[in-house]
Amino acid sequence: MDKTYKTYKVNKDKCMGCGSCTFSCEEGMEMGADNKAKVISSGKVEECGGETLCPYGAIEAVNGAEETEENDE
Repeated sequence: MDKTYKTYKVNKDKCMGCGSCTFSCEEGMEMGADNKAKVISSGKVEECGGETLCPYGAIEAVNGAEETEENDE
């Protein structure tokens, strides 16, 4: 079964580097070399709460872009 997810990105200007999103969604977010968060899986980010993961509003859905995840179930 295929699932379609929104695509998420981190607004680096809003990201404070607190790591809150990475603790809440370890499989979807990680800290980059610039000490700012980055999305590693939009599907996991959506499952964890999407934009609500960041208390500073730095996680944003990208309009019109979707990521598809295929499951072999």
